[in-house]
Amino acid sequence: MIKVKPIPNELLGDDIVLITPTGSGTFSRTIYNVRVEKTEEITDFVSRVTRDNTEITVWYDFENSYPSAEFPVAARVKFEGDVYEILESRVFKTDSPHHIRFKARKISEAEDFD
Repeated sequence: MIKVKPIPNELLGDDIVLITPTGSGTFSRTIYNVRVEKTEEITDFVSRVTRDNTEITVWYDFENSYPSAEFPVAARVKFEGDVYEILESRVFKTDSPHHIRFKARKISEAEDFD
């Protein structure tokens, strides 16, 4: 059995708001102690233009991030005043879940979403 250490706390200093759909609308809750890596602009090499849509990669550690959460594709995340849609989500496991990495693309300013 391989023992994998949790992501160090010094790398997990960000908070996000996870917005998931429910039968009657949406449910929002803050997820603490994650790592967010932000890309300011994306270059579309096919059309040779740079889009201003920001993308983020978020790392959630099962031991150090809280509360417990899942990050399904198409759920929304608020971070630093912007709203992102989750494009892909992957759970990394050894003998049990270790961490989740998901990627999301900016879809609007937070004020436009509320």
